[in-house]
Amino acid sequence: MRGWLGIAALALAVPAAAQGSIDGVWRDDGGYVEITVGPWGAQGGATRCGRITRIIRQKPGETDRDRHNDNPALRGRSILGITILSGLAWRDGAWRGRVYNPEDGGTYRTEVRPGSGGTLEVKGCLGFICRTKVWPAAR
Repeated sequence: MRGWLGIAALALAVPAAAQGSIDGVWRDDGGYVEITVGPWGAQGGATRCGRITRIIRQKPGETDRDRHNDNPALRGRSILGITILSGLAWRDGAWRGRVYNPEDGGTYRTEVRPGSGGTLEVKGCLGFICRTKVWPAAR
């Protein structure tokens, strides 16, 4: 019996190790903001979220406000500190959850994975149309 328990424990540990860490500080693909990803929220270590923790420079034609938000009451808030990756949980080989895009105010289904060369791959999808962005590590 003890042998079976050990094998079962090992089998449960393998998926956790295979997840790949997405925790860290990343720059968006244009180098405009830094996003810190980590275990935030009520579920602690089981899920991940990402917040804008630094505005490096403003994108041409944009402000540091969430002016495209669908909710008019939120359009005056700073993008600094907003959660753009939420509810990321490990399922089917990727961290899956939602991504908010302050450039258009939309929230999309997302898959996030560690990428090659120390990058983070963030795929946002609306229906069957998906777009992948590669975020380099900030430091």
